[in-house]
Amino acid sequence: MVTLKIIRDEYDLDRIDPDFFKRNEMQNKPYTKADFEKGYWEKKMTFSQLLPGFSEKDEEKVFDNIGVFNFTFYYMKKGYSSEDIERFYYNSFMTNNRRAWLEKFAGVKLFRDNFRVRPYGEVQNTSFDWLDLGLRKSQNQAGIAKEEGGWRVEPENVSGAIKISRLTNVDFEDKSSREGLQENKTFQIFKKLLANIILVLEEDRAYIARAMDAFYKENNSDAIDRKKAEALAKSILEKEKGKREKQKKEGKKSSQNQNDNQLNDSLSNESIVLAELNREKDEEIEKLKDEQKVLRGLASSGIVLASFSHDLSKLNDVLDSRVEKLKQIIATKFNEKDYEDTEDRKNPFARLEKMKKQDLKLQNWLKFSLGATRKDKRKRPQVFLHKYFKDLKDDWQIILENRAIDFDVSSIEEIELRVFEIEFDSIFNNLLVNSFDAFKNSKENRSRKIIILAKATEKEIVIEYYDNGPGLSKDIENPEKIFEPLFTTRRNAFTGEEEGTGLGMWLMDTSVRFVPVISVS
Repeated sequence: MVTLKIIRDEYDLDRIDPDFFKRNEMQNKPYTKADFEKGYWEKKMTFSQLLPGFSEKDEEKVFDNIGVFNFTFYYMKKGYSSEDIERFYYNSFMTNNRRAWLEKFAGVKLFRDNFRVRPYGEVQNTSFDWLDLGLRKSQNQAGIAKEEGGWRVEPENVSGAIKISRLTNVDFEDKSSREGLQENKTFQIFKKLLANIILVLEEDRAYIARAMDAFYKENNSDAIDRKKAEALAKSILEKEKGKREKQKKEGKKSSQNQNDNQLNDSLSNESIVLAELNREKDEEIEKLKDEQKVLRGLASSGIVLASFSHDLSKLNDVLDSRVEKLKQIIATKFNEKDYEDTEDRKNPFARLEKMKKQDLKLQNWLKFSLGATRKDKRKRPQVFLHKYFKDLKDDWQIILENRAIDFDVSSIEEIELRVFEIEFDSIFNNLLVNSFDAFKNSKENRSRKIIILAKATEKEIVIEYYDNGPGLSKDIENPEKIFEPLFTTRRNAFTGEEEGTGLGMWLMDTSVRFVPVISVS
C-alpha cells in the first residue's frame, strides 16, 4: 500500500476566477474549490493499482520484495510567459534563481539508511535520469493542456529524494563496484512504481491545466484570435520580404512564369495588404498605450491637486485681504504721507503694495489651477467662444501686464458649441505659455502681440492663434517634431538640461486637428 499526498503550490488562489470552480469538471474531488483551498489531497493505492496487470504475471512475487520506502518529489518549471500567468493562474517566482538552483540540485537522489547512493540523480552523470523520465517525455511531447492528455515531466525540471533501508529492502543489492545497485528485476519494478507515482502528479496537474485552458479560451476568444492574426500577419510580411530579396538577386521572372503565377500573386497581394493593415493597427495600439501611460501620470498630478483644493481655496480667500488688513494696522501708528519722499526699499507702504501684487499673481495661479480640476470642466456644456476667450484673457491679465503683452481677442465671432472646456484650457493655456517663453527668449526689442481669431465655415470652426515672437528654434528641422511626447526645447541656461515637460504641444495635438503655420516677418 502506498499513501500519496499531492501538494498544489503553484497556483495563485486569490487570482483564480470564482466562475472557474463552477465548471463541471471542477465539481469532482479532488478538484473542488475546497480542495484547492486546502492545498493538497491524499490517496491510498496498492502496488497493483499503480502497476495494473503486473500482479497476475508476477510469479516471482516481486511486489513482496519491495519494502518500506519514502519518496519526496518536486516538479519545478523553469519559467513562464505572461500568457501562462493569465491562463493557468501561476504564482510568480524568480526564474533566474529557479534555473540556477535546478542546475545544481535537479535530479532524483537515492538514499539508503540516510547515506547517499551514488551516482543516482547526479548532475552531469549518465545516471542523472535513472528513472528514464526523459525517455517517457520523448515518447509523448504533449503540452500540459493537450485535450488528449499525455503530458510528462522533464528530468531537468524535477528534484527529489528516495529513502530505503537495508532492513526492509533486502533484495536491493549493491553492484560489485559499489557504484549503485544491481539492475535486477526487483529494482526494475521499483523504478516503474516510482514512475507511476509521478504519473499521478502528472495527471492531476494536466487535468487542472486542461480545465484552466478551456476556461481561458471561452473568456478570451477575441484576444486569442487577435494573437493568431498577428502571428499570421508577421509570417506573411517576412515571407514577402524574403521573396522580394530573392527576386532582386535573381532578376525578373520570365513572362511565362509570370503568367503561371498571376493568380497566386493576386492572392499573395491580398494577404500582404491585410498583413500591412494589421501591422499598422498594432502600431496605432502601441501609440495609444504610450499616450495612456502619459495621461495616467497627468491624471495623478490632477488628483493630487484636487485633494488639496479645499485648503488652497481657503488660502486664496486669505490672499484677497491680508495686505489691506496689515496696511490698516500699520496706518494706526504711521502716516503714509510721511514716506512719500522715501525710496521704495525703505518705504513699508511701498513694500506692502509690492506684496499685494505678488499675492494677486498667486491668486490668479490658484484660480487657474483649481479651476482646471472642477467637475464642470470635464462635462460638455454649451461654450460661447466670445465669453470663453474673454475669461481666458482675464485669468492671465496680471502676467500679460507684467510682460507688456497685448492679448487681442476682439475678433471672435459669436459662436457656440458643445465641447469639453478642459480640452480648450489645455490647448490655449499651453499656447500662451509657449508664447510667453518665446517672448522671454527673444532678443529683439519690439512690441509683443498675441491674437486669437475664431470663425465658422460651412464644415468646421476655425480658430487661429498668432504671436509675433521669434518662432520655432532654427535647430528644429522638422516642425512636426514639436508634437511628439516629451519633446522640449526648454533648457537650463547653466546645465543644459531639459526643463520643460515636453507634453504641452503633444496634448494639444491629441485634442484637435492642429495645423501649424510658421511665418517670419
